[in-house]
Amino acid sequence: MLPSNNSNPLQSAGARLPLILLAVVLVGVWFCYRPAFNGNFELDDVSNLAGLANIDSKDAFWDFVLSGDAGPLGRPIALLTFAWQAQQWSKGPEAFLKVNVLIHLLNGAALAWCLFGLARLRSIDTARSAWVAAAAAGTWLLLPVLATSTLLVVQRMTTLSALFLLLGLGVYLHARRRMPASPRAAIAGMSAGLVAGTLLSALTKESGLLLPLYVLVIEWTLLRRPDNLRSSHWHTWQAVFLYMPALAILAYLVMHAGYSHSLELRKGFDGWERVLTESGILWQYLARAAVGLPGRLGVYHAVPEVARSLANPVTLLAFLSWPLLVALAIVRRRRNPLFAFAVLWFVAGHLIESTVIPLELYFEHRNYVPLVGPVFSVCCFAFTRSERGVRVAAVALPCYLLVNAFFLHTFASIWGQPALAAHYWAAKYPDSVRAVTQLATYQLSAEGPARTIETLGRFADTHPEFAYVRIQQLNLGCITGKTKNNMQLRRELLQSLPNVDFTYSAGTMLSQLFTTVARVDCPGIDASTVADFANALRNNPRYVGDAQYNQFHYKLLAAIEHFEGDDAAAIEDLRTAISYRPSSELNTMMVMALVGDGRIPAAREFIDKEQDKPPRNPLKAMAWQRDLYRLGKYVDEVEKATPAVPDGKPGPDNGD
Repeated sequence: MLPSNNSNPLQSAGARLPLILLAVVLVGVWFCYRPAFNGNFELDDVSNLAGLANIDSKDAFWDFVLSGDAGPLGRPIALLTFAWQAQQWSKGPEAFLKVNVLIHLLNGAALAWCLFGLARLRSIDTARSAWVAAAAAGTWLLLPVLATSTLLVVQRMTTLSALFLLLGLGVYLHARRRMPASPRAAIAGMSAGLVAGTLLSALTKESGLLLPLYVLVIEWTLLRRPDNLRSSHWHTWQAVFLYMPALAILAYLVMHAGYSHSLELRKGFDGWERVLTESGILWQYLARAAVGLPGRLGVYHAVPEVARSLANPVTLLAFLSWPLLVALAIVRRRRNPLFAFAVLWFVAGHLIESTVIPLELYFEHRNYVPLVGPVFSVCCFAFTRSERGVRVAAVALPCYLLVNAFFLHTFASIWGQPALAAHYWAAKYPDSVRAVTQLATYQLSAEGPARTIETLGRFADTHPEFAYVRIQQLNLGCITGKTKNNMQLRRELLQSLPNVDFTYSAGTMLSQLFTTVARVDCPGIDASTVADFANALRNNPRYVGDAQYNQFHYKLLAAIEHFEGDDAAAIEDLRTAISYRPSSELNTMMVMALVGDGRIPAAREFIDKEQDKPPRNPLKAMAWQRDLYRLGKYVDEVEKATPAVPDGKPGPDNGD
């Protein structure tokens, strides 16, 4: 480590210059992202946040906050911030994106605070610590590979979770620095930072549960056991606050490593194949972080090719590289602490989303916190190893920041021009169903339904695994009357749906088609046709074993049967849907159906039974009970309004 002296220009500049540099970067980041403010909602933004349009009261506000199903914990803190912006939902994403960018800037400031504290704990002098923190935070803020974390509105869940994680880590490191003077106060502060940071971060997104593991990596690699704390006390504290949470995460991953047959069919890979594939994807993430070319980034990539076997030399090399790097990092963590920190932090950050949990294979926002480790290690090495290295870094860093700023601005500019973006991504990734359907969505508003129908039909012809897009094609034809081959599309759908790839979007498309045929006359297509499509899709082996899709399937059938006047069949299908996956929406539909059929006692009995089946998540259980209470009040009001028969006795009991 360099001695503290004034021979280096960075040293003599003190700590103010790096603060100025960081402030300049923060302002620059805002202007780099600014062109994207004119963009559209993308991907899962609408499906996760469409409920904002229904917030018109305090009850509706809290219903939205507590109704999240994007993760096991519901992510209520993230949803709370979205609910505060409910009035801006109809105006487009600009206001949401501005808040997202502000959160990213706050994260940059919080990261600088954390890294400064970490550098000081490494006994690096104040001036150099400031340079390391400013350089690492500035570099991280401008990484183009992290852009989708901010520009996908719903990924506020990722960035806000990171904010709480960084604040918790900052409190931990600040308290850790007090260890020599006051061990008890330090331990209390460290514990509080860990617990509060983990809890708040996890309630925003479940990846916040990794905070204890990140701290464990820091303690393993960059720090040493406190000298003024008994070894037994220190190890006991670590066991409770660091090792036990880390082991719980590892145990959870082991429990989910084995996929059921139906899950393998839906995903197209098993747990082992996912690990093999992610081994190569992790190297792609690092390459795209180092050189953030805008054309290589985004959310509309084609589905990555699944690695099936170690017989492929590239797969074998990618897979073996990570356990070897981890082993080397652990063995040499005292001799090469920065290398060990970079490797272990990055791997720890990807444990949940890039191992066996059956998520989609590739998303760049998963690197939001994991890239902190490599960035800090490189900057710390550059600014603390030698005077010559410092001078090289002083020249290279501004150049690298300017290049990344240019790439980031370019990417944001593409994102902020919906017409350009739609055509660009569809042309660059013609095999991506998301890119093509996004183009079709743009064409519908800008070029007319005929172009949209043509785009969807051409894609379905060349990609039979995505032939469910013909549902959208048929729906548009019904709405506009532009399609004259409805019967041909019907035959093609009935033939292809049992073999298409799995996606919940197919169910959404069927629901939209039913809505259309329920209100307009579409030659050859009616509600029973939609039921035929739904049954064909459920006959697909990829769909039949998924509880969520089965819930949707029977809910759709119930809606169709109610539309056709068969309320008894609708009620039975609602019962089946609830048996697959209960929800407050289904509870409401069931009570409305029973009351509409005059079966008030049955409605009361249903409400009473459901009160004993709340979700295990306590926040969701609160919303569950609130909804059932309101349904009970609704039944009371209906019963009061029901006229009595002439002899003063109530009408006939139509209960079960």
